[in-house]
Amino acid sequence: MNPLFRPLLTQSFKSTGVYLLLIALTLAISATTALKFSNEQVQQAVTLQAAEMLAGDLALTDNEPIAQPWKDRAKQLNLQQSEVTMFGTMAHTADQFVMVNVKAIDANFPLRGELRVSPTAKSIQSGEIWLSQRAMDLLRLKIGDTVQIADGSFKVTAKIAHDSNQELGFSGFSPTVIISRQDVAKTNAVQTGSRIEYRLLLAGAVSQSKQFEQAFRQQYPTWADREDMQNNDSDADNQPPEAQSSLRLRNASEGNTRLMKPIANLDTFLQLANILTILLCGIAIALTSQRYVQQNQDHIALMRCMGASKQQILWAYLSLLAVVFGFAIVLGSAAGIGLGYGLLQLMLQLIPQLNVTFSALDMLLGPLPIAMLTSAVVLLGFVLPSLWQLLNTAPIRVIRQQEKSVQSMLWMLLTGTASLVLFSVVLTENLMLTAWVIGAIIVLCAVLYLFIWALLKFIRNLKLGISAYVRTPYQTAFQITALALGLSLITVLAVLRTDLLERWQQQLPAGTPNQFVYGLPPMDMPAFQQQLNIHGWKGTPLYPNIRGRLVAKNDQPFSNVLLKNNNSLRRELNLTQAAVFPVDNKILSGAVKFSHANEVSVEAKTAAELGIQIGDRLTFSLPEGLLQAKVINLRSVEWESFSPNFFFIFSPKTMDENAGSYLGSFYVPPAEKPQLIQLIQQFSNTVFIDVTLILDEVKRIVGLLVQIITILAVLVALSGILVLIACLNLLMDERKREVALLRSFGSSKQKLKRMLSLEIGFMGLIAGVVSCLFAEIISAIASYRMELAIQPHWEIWFILPVLMTLLCALIGRYRLSYLSDIPPLQSLREMNQ
Repeated sequence: MNPLFRPLLTQSFKSTGVYLLLIALTLAISATTALKFSNEQVQQAVTLQAAEMLAGDLALTDNEPIAQPWKDRAKQLNLQQSEVTMFGTMAHTADQFVMVNVKAIDANFPLRGELRVSPTAKSIQSGEIWLSQRAMDLLRLKIGDTVQIADGSFKVTAKIAHDSNQELGFSGFSPTVIISRQDVAKTNAVQTGSRIEYRLLLAGAVSQSKQFEQAFRQQYPTWADREDMQNNDSDADNQPPEAQSSLRLRNASEGNTRLMKPIANLDTFLQLANILTILLCGIAIALTSQRYVQQNQDHIALMRCMGASKQQILWAYLSLLAVVFGFAIVLGSAAGIGLGYGLLQLMLQLIPQLNVTFSALDMLLGPLPIAMLTSAVVLLGFVLPSLWQLLNTAPIRVIRQQEKSVQSMLWMLLTGTASLVLFSVVLTENLMLTAWVIGAIIVLCAVLYLFIWALLKFIRNLKLGISAYVRTPYQTAFQITALALGLSLITVLAVLRTDLLERWQQQLPAGTPNQFVYGLPPMDMPAFQQQLNIHGWKGTPLYPNIRGRLVAKNDQPFSNVLLKNNNSLRRELNLTQAAVFPVDNKILSGAVKFSHANEVSVEAKTAAELGIQIGDRLTFSLPEGLLQAKVINLRSVEWESFSPNFFFIFSPKTMDENAGSYLGSFYVPPAEKPQLIQLIQQFSNTVFIDVTLILDEVKRIVGLLVQIITILAVLVALSGILVLIACLNLLMDERKREVALLRSFGSSKQKLKRMLSLEIGFMGLIAGVVSCLFAEIISAIASYRMELAIQPHWEIWFILPVLMTLLCALIGRYRLSYLSDIPPLQSLREMNQ
């Protein structure tokens, strides 16, 4: 072995190919390890941020006191616990009466987030009450005063300065007051029939929280799971009593529906960043390994001429690759740990509120071994077929250049692609997204390769001046496809970042309503609207709100399965009628507007769950009797927006608007908040809900997500630069020999520069156009998975082709121009160095 291995090792490390291969392997190991580890930390950190709005990692809620077995289970898992009781009641002084949302807490509240009061206090004591600013303003109280909560008397000891735990929906009536759980009984506000919610907040390690959640889901499946388990009415009749329970469990991401979609999108974005980084590193390994094998073609043939067997040469090269891979493991491990630590530190510097931890041991025992194994698989997948083909090449290769056969290239692509797919599947968690992206890339590469090959072959057969620049269509088509793929993968994350940012900005634009009004009497609606106009507070229309139940479809009652499992059928709904749909609602199918009375528009997901179609006749039970309406369209609803939304919207003159009340939302600038107190006092029979703090928390976390995806997009783009370098190096290697030969036949420098500029520039142009198509299709798949609107990105169709044409033309003109100044024989001798 030594007679072959030592000179081979010496010769290899004198060439540039082995160093690029070493860099590619090091990058693959370090980048995938660091990115995967960092993504896990970022996901946990964002979940903790979202948990602040829930005041814990998990919240177990019920209309009855939480059963002791659940508390015991949480104690077994070493989860922190905090109990909260929520109810609405009247707070009053001698001359002021205000409906408030009472939050009765214990000393451990909150488990996540922060509760700050002024003056500072560690915990609330029995007999004390803390009030929000609005409650103090409405009740005209100051620190030290006394206030009645139902039948209980309390002393005001602090004002709530900040509470990240904000109540959601119309049940969380503002203003909020906080008392001790010990004092709930003395208020006598909780009576038979009272609307009250008991909560058990839990917090702890991620694994412990997941164990508790899994145990709960097994005993209390979600409504969707229950529906999947029930296929007919007889099954529904046999459901256990717990299927009817009001006990619910929410995790951090479910604590606020407005955060569920952004957090889910971040998770998809992180997984896509993983996939693209893996593909970029895999392509870099593929291209650099091919360049390395090409540089060793003559050495292999020479060793064959000198009597070395195929087995000796194969083992010598495998040993050499093992040495290179060993160096890559050492460098990649060190770089991976350093990159992972640096990435987390960078995020902490740019995003101070992010709570992340670094553990080199977790990285070494977790992502690193998988990254090393899969990198080795990709390396062998691309090297072995080419190496085996060279071992079967006749020794005459020493004196005569021999091109690769199409069959050998196809075999190399099949084995290499299979290893790359394995690489991606093992290192990613979202198998569905991975399958979609890689499947689309494989199909696109195959189709576009065949198209480019046919186009280049057609150009070559034209026998015109441009045909001289197309000599090997199948190799050139492969190079263009690889170049376009690398460029497109860099572009995808930048495009998706823009799409996500636009989506989140549309949901939370400047002037997003921060006040909800609910229960506005019809007689007060004109005066209320006039007051909004006087103050210049813009908002949504005021919608009539009439309570009712959906009871039948096409005169047939809904099945027992749907009645037990669909929340829309189990409770009263907020129904409205309007001539114009809310601005963030989109008609998916059916008529775009109402034409007659007794027509109804249905939210699309609800329609799918209940089997409602356009043309169906729905029956609703209202206080004044039954109402029938015909379904004319299905529409999507942005539930994450801070505007009133409805499952069912009726055409005008279908219902009696005076039978209910009005609701809407509007924006009050912070400086004008004191003026709102007068409005609340003027319309004392109306409920005002201040969602400013919720809105601020959502904006804060969404801003955090934007910063995270920006950093990740930049890092993935940096990883993609190596792919472009590898692609261009392959182009340059093949052109070096041609330039030297043309120079030896007397071609002028200007002619060579023009030829290289046109040829490489033409390849860059095609690669730029193809990369745009790649980027659009891959981003469309990702947008579909994120439930974003699929839209074209016309700006990249102009920028990428022009940029790649200029870049490649400049490289072709100036990088190889030095060959024109040296003797052709010397150029030929330096080809493989």
